[in-house]
Amino acid sequence: MQDTDQKEKERQKKVNELIKKFYSKSNNLPYSNLNKQKKYAGWVSDFHLKYRQNNEKIFLDLKNKNDLFLLFILAIAWSRPGYWENAPYLISYIKYSKNDYKEYWINRTHIENEIENSKKNSRSITDYVYGIIPRKKINFRKDIFNSINVLANKWDEINSKLKECSENQNYIEFMQYLHNINGLGCGNKGIFIKIPLILRELRCQNIFSNIPGDICCVIDDRVSDACKKIGIEISARQESINYLEKSSKNIYNYFEDLYDIPLFAYNDIYNQDS
Repeated sequence: MQDTDQKEKERQKKVNELIKKFYSKSNNLPYSNLNKQKKYAGWVSDFHLKYRQNNEKIFLDLKNKNDLFLLFILAIAWSRPGYWENAPYLISYIKYSKNDYKEYWINRTHIENEIENSKKNSRSITDYVYGIIPRKKINFRKDIFNSINVLANKWDEINSKLKECSENQNYIEFMQYLHNINGLGCGNKGIFIKIPLILRELRCQNIFSNIPGDICCVIDDRVSDACKKIGIEISARQESINYLEKSSKNIYNYFEDLYDIPLFAYNDIYNQDS
């Protein structure tokens, strides 16, 4: 029992140190997005990108139906392997191109055009968007556009299900529903790891007032690796919503409404110290 208590004290000490460093270095992290009360405002509240033509800040207002649609596209893009910078640049491209309406993405001709021109569009995005300096050249994966097509065709049903689950206060059911939509992830798979991201951003903007914070933490590879370094126990990955729920609750127990963000930032924070 004493060994367990000692390990928990050491774990909590590391958590407190990480949170302290996260606050001190938040201005240098392009995803920290802390408000004046030092609470997390959500990743999409500010992508730290601007359009060159007018210096307009790029963000998502989730009360806007098209921006809500883009939130799901963001989750789709982040469900693919690759650098995280690709996704906010993709959203910036879609907003700039005025192709943020679901009707555009239902049209297969438009989808084929986006696939054909994905390399050109990803290479040219920095000509009219600036801010975050990507670690690698921006790359829009071609398979993302087919998943956006699936999203567009299912969009009305997804919205209805989200509202129904909000009314029933059962967001686990929504997570399972979304995971079961084939094609939102790679190949014919559903999205999985990034589902809590959607709920987190909706909660941060108070779109639904009853989303529990403890199901809003994303346990991606960066977060999982940081958990291991700190000693936060996360069970072996399983393709089940129960795994997402348990992992998220465990992270939220330590970081509360900072969610997984300090863990996501772990390497960036400690690399700044070296």
